[in-house]
Amino acid sequence: MDILVDVRSSERDTPHIRVAFELAKRFDAHLTGLQIVDLDATLIALPEPLLLLEDEENVAERKRQWWMDTCRLRQVRGDWEVRRGLHRTTLARRASLADLVIGRLDTRGGGMSRGTAMLARTVMTRVAPVMLVPDGASVGFMERFLVAWNGSSVSLRAIRHALPFLRSARHVTILAGERESRGRKDADPWLRDWLRRHEVPYGWADMADDEPPATAIRRMAKHLRADAVVMGAWGRSRLRELALGGTTRDMFAHDDLTLIVAA
Repeated sequence: MDILVDVRSSERDTPHIRVAFELAKRFDAHLTGLQIVDLDATLIALPEPLLLLEDEENVAERKRQWWMDTCRLRQVRGDWEVRRGLHRTTLARRASLADLVIGRLDTRGGGMSRGTAMLARTVMTRVAPVMLVPDGASVGFMERFLVAWNGSSVSLRAIRHALPFLRSARHVTILAGERESRGRKDADPWLRDWLRRHEVPYGWADMADDEPPATAIRRMAKHLRADAVVMGAWGRSRLRELALGGTTRDMFAHDDLTLIVAA
């Protein structure tokens, strides 16, 4: 497994970095820390922008020793990379060679921060699943998972990508919505057979028809004390949800649940 961690300039000992090291150790994964020197449009207005970029790159390169020392201390195989470019496109290209991208779920004023929005756009490219870890996450073994299920293709992809975690879990709960949909009727037997075939220990629960999906997911996750929620992102129109709202945007705007998402 190859794990890629999106590390911002101010981040060193944040929960998403600690979780990344725990998972790399647990799954014998190769862990790459990536800091992107962002070619933000605001640089144009600054004096000597190239000098500023070079200074940021030098500062980022100096973090290499910290990262490699931590890899040795935790007995994890890893590398440190610094790349210059537009954050969303650079991260998406590099993520194409990763099995999992781990980023920080950071909210500002009850909504998505710019950093979380960048990671959301990486999810939209479908190059790799993304794990979003909030600052309040507990760092340890992930043993209890809640899977949001509605019969859609994006749900299936998210579950498939999360298989290493689901197989090693103590318990998995499938929280199923849209029970009357054609997708559920077709795909429920596929999912049950697939979970049994891969020896995933799971239970099944249906969402209430009158409860918004995001509310049901958050309520059940807290009830189960789930370590993470697995969900497909933008099961309908991705652009519409990103602009106007929806289950995915609602989940991204709260910072108390670790999410494993794919589109």
